Amino acid sequence: MSWTLALWARVQSLGFYVFVTVVAFGVALLFVPLLHQRHAMQADIALLDRQIAQQDALEKKQKTEIEALKTDSSYVERTARNKLNLARPNEVIFRFEPAPQIAPRQH
Repeated sequence: MSWTLALWARVQSLGFYVFVTVVAFGVALLFVPLLHQRHAMQADIALLDRQIAQQDALEKKQKTEIEALKTDSSYVERTARNKLNLARPNEVIFRFEPAPQIAPRQH
């Protein structure tokens, strides 16, 4: 009978290891989708952080421009000339357009 008890002890031990393996595999299957979702959310957060940084830089640039428009008359004149194509009376403006690009010939 002692060999049957030894065999039964080994079967129980093997059964325990199989049970632990199945439970660990089940837990892993439950958490893999969550890990993928977490990774996707972290990528979204990184993208949003970059967009926030870009918007902060744009806001700073615009605030600087607004302040210059309020206080610097030469900046106002340059802006009017460049963006609005304005000129002083009796002033002639020459604008030079870039040369047109010629497509290379195909043989």
